[in-house]
Amino acid sequence: MAKSSFVIAGTDSGCGKTTVTLAVLAALGNRDLHAQAFKAGPDYIDPTYHNAVLPQQKSRNLDLWLCREEQVKKFYAGAMSRARVGVVEGVMGLFDGKTDKSSDTSTASLAKLLNLPVILVIDASRMAQSVGAYVHGFLEYDRKVKIAGVILNRVGGEGHYQFLKEIIESKFPISVFGYLPKETGLEIPERHLGLIPSLEHGVNMERLRELAEKCLDVEGILRKTATLTPTPLPQGRRGKGEGGCAVRLGLAYDAAFHFYYEDALDGLREAGFEIVPFSPLKDESLPKELDVLYLGGGFPEVFDRELSNNTSMIQSIRSWAENRKMIYAECGGLMYLVNIGVIPGKIRMTDRLQNFGYKEIQPSQDNFLFTSKDKIRIHEFHYSVWEGPGDGQVYWNGHILASYYHCHLGAYPQAVRRWKEILHEIPAH
Repeated sequence: MAKSSFVIAGTDSGCGKTTVTLAVLAALGNRDLHAQAFKAGPDYIDPTYHNAVLPQQKSRNLDLWLCREEQVKKFYAGAMSRARVGVVEGVMGLFDGKTDKSSDTSTASLAKLLNLPVILVIDASRMAQSVGAYVHGFLEYDRKVKIAGVILNRVGGEGHYQFLKEIIESKFPISVFGYLPKETGLEIPERHLGLIPSLEHGVNMERLRELAEKCLDVEGILRKTATLTPTPLPQGRRGKGEGGCAVRLGLAYDAAFHFYYEDALDGLREAGFEIVPFSPLKDESLPKELDVLYLGGGFPEVFDRELSNNTSMIQSIRSWAENRKMIYAECGGLMYLVNIGVIPGKIRMTDRLQNFGYKEIQPSQDNFLFTSKDKIRIHEFHYSVWEGPGDGQVYWNGHILASYYHCHLGAYPQAVRRWKEILHEIPAH
């Protein structure tokens, strides 16, 4: 059976590639095709919208900085071995990203690595004849990037679309796969960390599906991007994994905490972690018989009142920490632990991004995940500072490891194995 897989890339940030991606995913869902969504880069929020459209298959991140190229190919192939159609939403503009001698994190680089065709999203709201020059520039900038066609966004109407389509298809050997009209109801609102996650906002799915059927050439996309079926990779084991009994990991997951990479969670399961979700927002206490807590990033600042009012959960987590049980926290998790008094200091919100971007770090001492010899690639994206002991970035006291750093644990299977081995040395529960 032929498969189809492609990248939806933007000419720039804000051109509407997320909305277009959601429309394409909605159309694929209408056809009952087993579609798998991916997101280029470290973004946690766009995948929540993918999941809202295709809830049966979790969206996956493909990040060329946080993970090695071979790992990215493995994550992609593993997910596609269970899918019929693959849709990769790009990051920023097609050729934008961290680019230096050691790394190129652009959407174009990812498309070349995975040998995928690109569908370019163009904001055509103010376009006429110049759309030809626009397309010409992207086609010529890097001919190793295979641009299969374009989708025009924020188009003024059918007449405007046909005019632009004629210009593009008469001059270039690519297809125009349709358009989305300029409608305020399709815009996804933003705040300080980008789009508001679908867990809070949601999408007008009925309208999106209607427009996808009316305005997009989905069959043309599938024909143009068809590929031979790749050889499925062996699937990792779940549940107990290697080494016997599973470790019960309490995972903070709700509207306030949901920044996790699916392949990282899969890596934990394969290593023998049993993931037990809980909600710091709504649950009265931690689940019973846990071995470790993992509080990921999110928006605790947005839900500060609700989190603060859940005093029984706060006391449950404080008791856990007072008993010197293990906690791993990233960014929003760090902020929450500081705010409830588990970690000393104070969180202060700021009006600008702090330490934004990709970095490589090396721990100053061994902890339950990494050793002082490890080099770890991380991503930071936060509008707050931690005024407390140490460097204001990392807290480590022997059983709590918390930082502003977002790490893709799926890229460090040796760290996950180390974590489990140390947990097995601790008396149960």
